[in-house]
Amino acid sequence: MEEHAGSWINLLVNLEPEWLQRYLPLGVVTAWLVLLMVVLMAWLGTRRMQRVPTSGWQTLGEWAYNLCINFCRQIIGPGGERYAPLIGTLFAYILIMNLTGLVPGFASPTAGLNMTLALALVAVVGAGICGARAKGWRYLEHFVDGPLPLWPLMALIHLIGELARVLSLSFRLFGNIFAKEMVIGQVLVFLGSIVAMHQLSLLLRGPMVLGGTLFLHIPLLLLGLLVSLIQAVVFVMLTAAYIQGAVETHAESH
Repeated sequence: MEEHAGSWINLLVNLEPEWLQRYLPLGVVTAWLVLLMVVLMAWLGTRRMQRVPTSGWQTLGEWAYNLCINFCRQIIGPGGERYAPLIGTLFAYILIMNLTGLVPGFASPTAGLNMTLALALVAVVGAGICGARAKGWRYLEHFVDGPLPLWPLMALIHLIGELARVLSLSFRLFGNIFAKEMVIGQVLVFLGSIVAMHQLSLLLRGPMVLGGTLFLHIPLLLLGLLVSLIQAVVFVMLTAAYIQGAVETHAESH
């Protein structure tokens, strides 16, 4: 399901050749712009590193990095800080994409199922790569855990489980962000129509109605901010849990 067609990013999409629009739709272009934003933020925070930070960007970056390290150690365990770059990047990227829909004229790329499926694949495959790097060939043991005659069946069951993780991550993020976009969008359109009708009929009451709609607008934005933050945290928390299950030793897994 694609994002709302009224996004300003359509100005860039319409400049593409028709054959390219099939591969670079609205959600992909918006996600690339968000990626550039994340890279720019990382560059601003690290271009002039100091032992004692004096700039706000470096201070914010170090605070966020330490928070991410503690988060990874708490969920993954000792040595979890080595996975902080993956977890932190996913969190920043998903959070900003979730928040994009709160900006007038933009739409959240994570309100499209294609984007959330790609993110879920990165999380699940990344967890598998972390497990393979940590345990080597022993990582494949949990795919065939059981008697020798049951190895094909056990491998199939584990593969289905990995696929279920991808679907669970992608549909959870997509469903919540898409619902957030639809609810906030429909309510704002409804409030805007009320303001327009009252201003046309009773101009003197226009400011009173507008003030009322703004009063309702702020809680909606706060709700959207909360949903965006919670969904980003849930996504990286599950990703960290998958990494923890992949890197633990075979004895600990039993």
